Amino acid sequence: MKKNYNIIGDIHGRTCWRELVQNDCVNVFVGDYFDPYDKISPAELMQNFADIIAFKKLHPETVLLYGNHDLHYLESSDRATRFDYMHAIDIKQAFADVVELFYGVAYAIADSILVTHAGVSKEWYEKEFGAYNGEKPSAVADNINDLWKHNKVEFSFDVNALEFMDLSGESPTHSPLWIRPWTLAEHNLFAGTSFKQVFGHTQVNNTIVINDCLICVDCLGTIVKSYKFEL
Repeated sequence: MKKNYNIIGDIHGRTCWRELVQNDCVNVFVGDYFDPYDKISPAELMQNFADIIAFKKLHPETVLLYGNHDLHYLESSDRATRFDYMHAIDIKQAFADVVELFYGVAYAIADSILVTHAGVSKEWYEKEFGAYNGEKPSAVADNINDLWKHNKVEFSFDVNALEFMDLSGESPTHSPLWIRPWTLAEHNLFAGTSFKQVFGHTQVNNTIVINDCLICVDCLGTIVKSYKFEL
């Protein structure tokens, strides 16, 4: 039986997700719930996060993934831009209180699509798990989520950056929380297969960017839109 899926890009405190969620879909959030670009008060940020959690409780099939702006409040020494030093302890506790409601950092759909925050490169995956031999997205997601549970440091920026001038995720060894789409396009784990990746992390203007195998949904800074499909 087919299901409807609705992938929602980086939140960063925005409330427009309320207009995007669909009761007849599996709603998937790709992470980054805090660290707003706009002026949003800490109280409003916490309330928005609480509202997302309440939606998840009301709709248990909802999938909540982590992003790099969530990682730096957990166990990593990474500091992405706009890190909220003043409220970091409160945000970390907010995540800790609902850890059982989060799926992890990778979610597979119908063994044909992998959803993560930033995408999975061949170099990072094989560094962590050995040679990729065409495993389906579900097996890839299981490996990634198991690593997340036991060693979040392997997802951090500094551990995976290679080039001296890599300031935001250009190295092909970056994790599914940090790699940039232009690098991912050249180092896609699923290159040569029929599998697709859906991710956020890098803002795109006015619309969702789609090509044959890579789909970027981080568009909420310019347009209220999600990526919907049926499988």
